[in-house]
Amino acid sequence: MEKNPWYKNVQGPFLQWQGPTGIKADGGGCTRGRGLVGSMTVHRAAHSRDKDAIIRAVDAGADVNEVEAAGNTPLHSAAYEGWTEGCELLLSLGAKIDASNNAGDRPWHWARNMGHQEVQDFLEQNGASTEQGQVLVQDHVPKVKDFFQKECWAHHPKPHAEYMDWRKKEDEAYEAERAKLIPGM
Repeated sequence: MEKNPWYKNVQGPFLQWQGPTGIKADGGGCTRGRGLVGSMTVHRAAHSRDKDAIIRAVDAGADVNEVEAAGNTPLHSAAYEGWTEGCELLLSLGAKIDASNNAGDRPWHWARNMGHQEVQDFLEQNGASTEQGQVLVQDHVPKVKDFFQKECWAHHPKPHAEYMDWRKKEDEAYEAERAKLIPGM
């Protein structure tokens, strides 16, 4: 066990889980790499190119901008699939055109990466940015000790309170087990 792990050098306030919504101002990104994402109903419908399922899900309360663990939105899924009609539907339902995932990729980048020029053009015509978004490192990814003190990462959100509590309990359990193994402790 590291004597002075990075998470012991971070001062709050820490993020509170607000549900499967993006953490970045553009609407994308998720620092919750250990799960706790939403139902992914709209994502699955977009990957399946199912307009009716998207509409039903949104009508039933699903968030058209829900993010999954890598910070992608359903619009990323439709762009990846090359589904222009789906992109149009999602935008009409309130999808954020420039939401960027944890790697900084926007839906436009996913269309470009997959060679879907029609989707790229459609997104650009509707105001999509071709610039990379902010990169995020998830809570559970080990960081260098001074990660949050470095100017280049000052924009990075702090870990979630739940993550910090979990780490503290893990450390306490480790120390309790270790104390059992040392004679006289």
